[in-house]
Amino acid sequence: MRTITQSIVEIGGRKYTIRSDDNYVKQLKNRFEPKMAQLFKTVATDSEVILDVGANIGCTALLFGELSKQVYAFEPSQTTFHFLEQNVLQSGLKNISLQNIGLGAESGEFTLTFSPANRSGGFVSNQTQIDAGHVTETITIRQLDEVIRSLNVPIIDFIKIDVEGFEGQVLRGATQTLLTYQPIVVLELNHWCLNAFQRTSIPDFFDFLRSTFPILLAIDDSNYLNLHNEDESYTVMYHHILQGNFPNLLAAFNERKLDQFRKLYQHGFAPNSFRSYVRSMKRKIGL
Repeated sequence: MRTITQSIVEIGGRKYTIRSDDNYVKQLKNRFEPKMAQLFKTVATDSEVILDVGANIGCTALLFGELSKQVYAFEPSQTTFHFLEQNVLQSGLKNISLQNIGLGAESGEFTLTFSPANRSGGFVSNQTQIDAGHVTETITIRQLDEVIRSLNVPIIDFIKIDVEGFEGQVLRGATQTLLTYQPIVVLELNHWCLNAFQRTSIPDFFDFLRSTFPILLAIDDSNYLNLHNEDESYTVMYHHILQGNFPNLLAAFNERKLDQFRKLYQHGFAPNSFRSYVRSMKRKIGL
């Protein structure tokens, strides 16, 4: 049996008791990713309904519970869902509806693979199998379009998607939802997960997203670039793949919904020189 860790974690300015049996809580160092929290507060505050796709143990769901009237949090792993339930219950928030399912392009039973030391890194793939140091669970995946119809959700303002390279599959099962509600969507960009687990290249992923969203931005700290611009798209691909910049994407349909974002985030990117990057990497590994 793994040891359960309990910590007080600041999430978006409020403190919550968070429980888990992996290393994620320790890695937070008592504060949930402040840059992510700021981005979510900028684009999702005062939302009617938020969807948290890939809720893990609940840190983002708790933040969204403070920002909106209603949250639907999706987490397919049964064991991770147990901690999600505990953390939401402990928070006292009553506006978070927990859904023990995953979302994808096709409904069915799938295999989720993850390291017990890192629940947030769980992935679904029919391309890559890992046995050493990992465990598997059979999970249920449904199309978001189907789920929204069954829940009778009247409006969706914001969707967060963090599913280790499965983001494209989630969006392919959400075509009608996106057209009907035209929400703001923030999703993770992780070229390792896209390539290793889905056999999807960054250029192909960007092409798919551009065909879906009229507004598509890549975010790095407080800066952003426009992925509908060829030169800026190239810059994002280069610096994401080689240096890990631009870990998040923001997609939208309506420019007016981004007024606050445009005020707080700067269009442009001033990367460190390649030589500075090499020096920093050498320092990290002790050379």
